[in-house]
Amino acid sequence: MRPMPHILPCSHPMDCRSAGKLFRYILIAMITVAAPIIATTVSMAGQSEPRDAVVRDALPVPVEKNDLAPVMANDGSGLPFELWRGLTTDQVETLISQIEIPSRSPALHQLWKRLITAGITPAQGAAADARFTALRLEVLYRSGLAKDAAAELAKLPVGDDALLATLAARNDLASDDADKACATTDKSAGAKSQLPKRLKAQAVLLSGYCAALRDDTASAGLAAELAREEGLEASPGLEALDAISIGAKPKIAIKAPLSLLDYRLATRVTTVAHADVLAKGEPALLVALSSDAATPVNLGLAAAEKAASLNALAPEMLAAIYRANAGTENADALLQGGTVKGPFRRAALFKAAEDERTPMKKTRFMRAFIADCRTADLHFQSLTMLAPTAASLSPQPEIGWFAETGAEIGIASGQFDLARRWVTAANEPGRPGGSIAHWLALADIADPNYAQRGDSLSALDSLARNGRIKPDDLHRLATVLDALSYNVPIPLWEAASRTPQPNSGYLPETGVLSQLQDAAAKKEFGRTVLLAMKSLGPDGAEGAHMIALGDSIRALKRAGLEPDARRLGVEALLGAWPHTTVD
Repeated sequence: MRPMPHILPCSHPMDCRSAGKLFRYILIAMITVAAPIIATTVSMAGQSEPRDAVVRDALPVPVEKNDLAPVMANDGSGLPFELWRGLTTDQVETLISQIEIPSRSPALHQLWKRLITAGITPAQGAAADARFTALRLEVLYRSGLAKDAAAELAKLPVGDDALLATLAARNDLASDDADKACATTDKSAGAKSQLPKRLKAQAVLLSGYCAALRDDTASAGLAAELAREEGLEASPGLEALDAISIGAKPKIAIKAPLSLLDYRLATRVTTVAHADVLAKGEPALLVALSSDAATPVNLGLAAAEKAASLNALAPEMLAAIYRANAGTENADALLQGGTVKGPFRRAALFKAAEDERTPMKKTRFMRAFIADCRTADLHFQSLTMLAPTAASLSPQPEIGWFAETGAEIGIASGQFDLARRWVTAANEPGRPGGSIAHWLALADIADPNYAQRGDSLSALDSLARNGRIKPDDLHRLATVLDALSYNVPIPLWEAASRTPQPNSGYLPETGVLSQLQDAAAKKEFGRTVLLAMKSLGPDGAEGAHMIALGDSIRALKRAGLEPDARRLGVEALLGAWPHTTVD
């Protein structure tokens, strides 16, 4: 740099008489130094830029691995190939031991089922793969998904593998094939030492059950002793083996949880109250009773409903059970209350809704069925079950009062065109009653393929301003919209801000939500799903704290599971979504 010329009239700035003079002298110095630079810049302005010049903004932005779209597996699961990235089999097992399965959230349960049946294992070698396969079979059984476990077992060479043999035998028992279960158990009897500790006692108990079926009282008693040596605590099954060994008929105390094996053993020596089965039965037991021809009809139907409310039994399976147990009560009597109650009434209403040909009566049966299912904690399932029936109807003025229910069914079942068809017909000019366009907003939230994202949210403004949405539900709605990256309408924000944010609902222990966000950011898909299930808690989206709900939806979306995130959001909102029409 050129040296600055000496331009100050005094030897030191402090000799200058005034601050004004000093400022002028400094300004002159700056101009003197800058002039050559300005001149050089102006002279180069007209010159063409060299060919090899690089424009800084044209440099490619570095792409992080986690920003790339995941490579999807080709197993039909719709999940990424690196499903278990960041997790070992031990870590998967630990996480599964901390969550409620099956999940009480229908959305998360479907995602969980895809996750656990996907043909992908953590990359750790053959031994770890075998452990993971056994873990997968065990949790499918615990979830009441014996048919899915059977499909997985059919792909495996059980052979002399004691672990697979035990899991297969237990699954055969759940499928009401005791002979096959006992044949498998007897074949692997000498290899029980190879089993993990948590299954050894169960394997011994299963051997005792098979001995009881053969009236081998001595072996039944020995099995009870061995089960205790393996650490099995008091259970109905253990008490039953003791009774069988001495020919007693005791009254056995039923404790929660009641397993399928405990139930089978207990019923060999005593009767078990239906109320105990429904209150304390594990999902595998409830599902098995719902399909066992030997189960009393009233218990089987009630068990099917309880299993469906836990998401252990698919809605279409419950629909089939309803059809088989609908009874013959007169349709008109049903609408007026009828004589049958509980599960039998719901079965009759469902069958009547399917069979009725006149739109007016058909819709009345459907509405009555949904209302009754709410009392049995089957609201979401009832909407899904009615989707084929609702799809068979054409919106007509005489059943205009059903439009909101039609939209509700379409959204819950994922048939968004059905929902929009009912809303469009209901909002035609001249239709009596208020607009139901707010259902389009819910369809917008639910539909992962909707192109005009957010256009329908304006319908929520008047509902928020007029107090049509309860304060807690307003906060929940704002939470879901924010988590899905919508621009939340200002009236909705303002209405929500006038009331304190609710502080109820399940909130996981400190650190879980941070782990969830970390897993989503790293695209650790399996870990994200399991942590989301842990974050929402035992009652799913509807029972979760606002913070846990928002973080779970946000994490699923960020991990690339947006359709599942949207289903979770709808599940949180649907039960309290405002209705504008009445019967």
